[in-house]
Amino acid sequence: MLKFITFSVKVQLNVHDLNNEAVAGNVTDIRIMEFLDEMGGKVEATAVSGRMLKHWHYEGMRKLGSAQGLPFCDACKIGEPVRPAKLENNILSHKNAVAEGQVAVIQKCAICDIHGYLAAIAGEGRGGRRTSEEGEEEQEGVSERRSSRVMFSWLMPVLGGEFSSRQVIHSRVKSGISFDDKNLTSQMPFHKSYGSGIYAFVSALDIDRIGLVELNLGSPNPYAVDDNSGRKQRIKVALEAYRLMLSGQLGASLSHAVPHVNPLEILVAYSETGPLPFPVSPIYPDYISKTVGLMPENTTLLYLGSETPTGVVKKNTINEVFDEILSKVA
Repeated sequence: MLKFITFSVKVQLNVHDLNNEAVAGNVTDIRIMEFLDEMGGKVEATAVSGRMLKHWHYEGMRKLGSAQGLPFCDACKIGEPVRPAKLENNILSHKNAVAEGQVAVIQKCAICDIHGYLAAIAGEGRGGRRTSEEGEEEQEGVSERRSSRVMFSWLMPVLGGEFSSRQVIHSRVKSGISFDDKNLTSQMPFHKSYGSGIYAFVSALDIDRIGLVELNLGSPNPYAVDDNSGRKQRIKVALEAYRLMLSGQLGASLSHAVPHVNPLEILVAYSETGPLPFPVSPIYPDYISKTVGLMPENTTLLYLGSETPTGVVKKNTINEVFDEILSKVA
């Protein structure tokens, strides 16, 4: 049974709009980050935050999980980022969902289980406190945190590779038919940036902690969800969500800017005995040999790409990679 898995991905993305975090008026720009090359020189290039990558893994889990009947809280059912929540009288209540306790939250929502959540809800009165009839101060707030079982780096350009971005103008033109809204403008030009390049990211999934309640460690069964109550299905959905990301199902403008994606290299490391180190990033040219030298002896490494590195099991297709890792869950 899988305990821990990491992904190192190198991918070519042409004309992508993965990150719309730099917006000013009618101008939407791709975020530019500064980083260092191997010689210590400063580089500026388009980059995508790990939060954005994590969001699209979340969306992949939501799609796949909904199709397979995985349980979701009412917030995650509709993609509401403030989670968990329960619908009461057509209003989402974050506080009441959290107040049910972590075990109930995990059992009722696969996304809250795997992607985690942070709840810091103040109670009545200043500072989340009120005074009881006896004059004693009582805590009214609700606070709870579950760390994410899935982790992502930023998506960064491969060092030494070419990358570019270009801003273009889009517009909306009326057909000529009259509208009752007199303030509707005939043309609404707006500017958006698109980038191209060879990028890389790393990710890790702590499979052994899916369904686990850390406060129950030491008890006969510390898992709120175990292998007899849907835990394996959650693991498979979390793994399959990576496949959707590799196909290009990520980014801020999928309705009109699905990236032209070409997965170049995938290095998967998995363990059936315990946690693993994070891999060396594929932005560096020697990441494969360094990752092989970093992983403990009980690690299996799968590689998809044009190289023939030592210390790995080479696969010919993405399907072959996922077939093997999914077989370790069954």
